[in-house]
Amino acid sequence: MYSPERPPYLRYLALLGFLVLATVGGGIIHPIVALAPVLGVAVVWVILKVPVRYPVFVVTYLTLAVDYVAERPQSGLWESPLYPLGELLFAQLSYITKIGALRFPLIDVLIVGLMGLAMYRKVVGSKIDPPTPPMPRPLIAVTALSLIALLFMEVRGVVRGGDFKQSLWQWHQAAMMPFIVAMYHYALRGPQDWPIIAKIVIAAGITKALVGSYFALVIIPALGIFVEYTTSHSDSMTFIFCMLVVFIRFIEQPKAAHIIRGLAVIAIIVTGMIFNDRRLAYVSLVGCLLAAFLINPWTPLKRFLVRTLPFIAPFLIVYIAVGWNRPTGIFGPVDTIKSLIEGQGGEGNLDYRDIENLDLIATWAQFPLLGTGYGHEFLLPVPLPDIAFVFPQYRFHPHDSLLGLFAFGGMLGYTGVWLYLVVTVYLAVRAYHRSPVSEDRACALIIVGITAAYINQVFGDMGIISYICTFHISVCVAMAGKLAVLSGAWPMPNSTLLSLSPSAPVPPPGAISFPNPEGAAAASGTHKAS
Repeated sequence: MYSPERPPYLRYLALLGFLVLATVGGGIIHPIVALAPVLGVAVVWVILKVPVRYPVFVVTYLTLAVDYVAERPQSGLWESPLYPLGELLFAQLSYITKIGALRFPLIDVLIVGLMGLAMYRKVVGSKIDPPTPPMPRPLIAVTALSLIALLFMEVRGVVRGGDFKQSLWQWHQAAMMPFIVAMYHYALRGPQDWPIIAKIVIAAGITKALVGSYFALVIIPALGIFVEYTTSHSDSMTFIFCMLVVFIRFIEQPKAAHIIRGLAVIAIIVTGMIFNDRRLAYVSLVGCLLAAFLINPWTPLKRFLVRTLPFIAPFLIVYIAVGWNRPTGIFGPVDTIKSLIEGQGGEGNLDYRDIENLDLIATWAQFPLLGTGYGHEFLLPVPLPDIAFVFPQYRFHPHDSLLGLFAFGGMLGYTGVWLYLVVTVYLAVRAYHRSPVSEDRACALIIVGITAAYINQVFGDMGIISYICTFHISVCVAMAGKLAVLSGAWPMPNSTLLSLSPSAPVPPPGAISFPNPEGAAAASGTHKAS
């Protein structure tokens, strides 16, 4: 007997009914779990149909824009509308689902899942994603070396009797860096995706700045209390990234559109930086611009600045001298400079960070070559104020993560973990001097600046255990590799050249073609800066 085919809309109604019931059931467990069914359907759709770079863009924005719950956003006094998403991304899934075995955050699942999906598509020759340029092999090697060094420090620490549970959170985010780099490598087509990344970071920075401004202007006055910061410590890197995009794009290609858009971005981002009140943000921004200034060739703007500096310097010296003992009002910036020199303990006194640094150096002196390994607390030869009542694990997580690497990993561990930064800067600078495209040159300078900002953040605000900082440096590592190969700063592997066109002659550096129209345009300098 003939049975008419069921109308397609019945299947959609059945799916919708299932999602509604599953959402209601999930909401009984936890409000965030209510999103799981919708997310599940979205995941299936992404796996089957969507180029992997689009979900990577979404994850990048969410990581940088939502509340980073690990750092007590808004000083722990107010939960913004983005707090639930931040909890979903960064809190351990065992806390959300009540399943004890899930002692890792959702962001780890997304990183590994997107990386795995991209690699799988590449292996099976899927046409959903376009071809991507290769990474320089030395960069791949030192990125992998970073993970190997961290694992060595973990094994050494545990063998020496370290606390295994504490040790895992000393290096977790740093260990995710190679996976995030791989995710970006397989997802991004090349320099033509850099303008999209820049816009995503600016959108995230504006989001954070607006949240911080609302908290400072509306919530804090209602509470009537003093707060140390508005959003989180790691947001300094996002703000710096936004400022660098504005300044470097104008330096590389001065035009009215960059000025107009740049001033609008600066107005919002600077407001967020002021309310967030992190000294390190200003220091990093100045350092980034100085690095760009030194790398930049002798343009008319650079000559003008060099010739003008001798005339401005005396006025700056007088300004600092006058405001040194009265750092208020128009002399407010002098207070930041003074606190960086004298510390917050006042003249002649050691503040908390100074004492902590001395203790880290003393810990490193025990095992200068190999360090103590993870899972151990740093020593206290100089007594520190006890902050265990707010941060019980404070001796496992020093504010100065750079000295922490020396203390826990010694010279070998420190070098192994951070060698990738040296190679990243090397490749970015070589690409800068070889690229004919202004947007690519701006990208190279921003990579150098963000690397410097990351080092500062690790040095001053525990940046090595921050997902926000790790995402910033990871996308810069991946993009530095792509820029280097496509600009001719690093040779294209022979296997890749043969796969592109076996019968064609090897193209000269700077004129490398790639089996992707947009990638070819990027490499030849025909794509426009946005």
